[in-house]
Amino acid sequence: MADADTESPAEKQMLAGTEQIDRFHDFIEQSYLAELHSNVRKGESFLVIDFKELSQADLELAGLLLDQPEDLIKAAQIALNQFDLERSPEMRARFRNLPDNRKINIREIRSKHLGKLFEMEGVVRQKSDVRPQVTAAKFECPSCGNIITVLQPDTQFQEPSRCGCGRKGKFNLLEKRLVDAQGLVLEESPETLDGGEQPKRMKVFLSDDLVSPFSERRTSPGAKIRVVGMVKEIPILLNTGSKSTRFDLLIEANYVESVEETFFEIKISEEEQRQIKE
Repeated sequence: MADADTESPAEKQMLAGTEQIDRFHDFIEQSYLAELHSNVRKGESFLVIDFKELSQADLELAGLLLDQPEDLIKAAQIALNQFDLERSPEMRARFRNLPDNRKINIREIRSKHLGKLFEMEGVVRQKSDVRPQVTAAKFECPSCGNIITVLQPDTQFQEPSRCGCGRKGKFNLLEKRLVDAQGLVLEESPETLDGGEQPKRMKVFLSDDLVSPFSERRTSPGAKIRVVGMVKEIPILLNTGSKSTRFDLLIEANYVESVEETFFEIKISEEEQRQIKE
């Protein structure tokens, strides 16, 4: 086994990722296993984790989640899918209840916040239809047969620029990975504004279970919601088709909840049902 000092950055990252998966696995087993199995029985493909509970159990892991959410959310989802869940779809990890220092107003979001996890509130002003979106695509090199996977984070479909064998040009598309996706425009709530300030807006990207029929009810235009998500940049395309040096900002949502609860979201226990009927 190689010494820690001789390990490459990629090897260190792989070891760190494996350790994070194990720590999430332990945390879920101790704190959320019953809820996980309950969600699976109900046909739900996600588990909502309270950030404060995670920070009490593993403060270091919780801190990493705030600053490296992309990698840590993937680690949590791998840990979720390691459990023996009969007839379960791929489970998603959702996080709520971030600390106060990660609650931010839309107008305060800047480039220094890119790639980090934040929580914000606002009113839904616009909402697109749910449509399939490509998240990744696999290409084959005609010269050497190498398979190249290209992630698709932008609205413009990306193809490989070159292969490891040196080939540039056209590659054969083998497979596209699609998810249900939807865009929102979130506007600052009037009560957070001073005097005659105009409310600022932010685009929010939702996917998978966040666009299920039940979730759609809580994100109707006019609804006040709380969003936990990653701040990302998206390129601005010029009329010429090339990309501008300026970028727009977007929130990739990990979790969405209503600030004002609707009748659809009120959960009634069997005992409460009995009392209502009486």
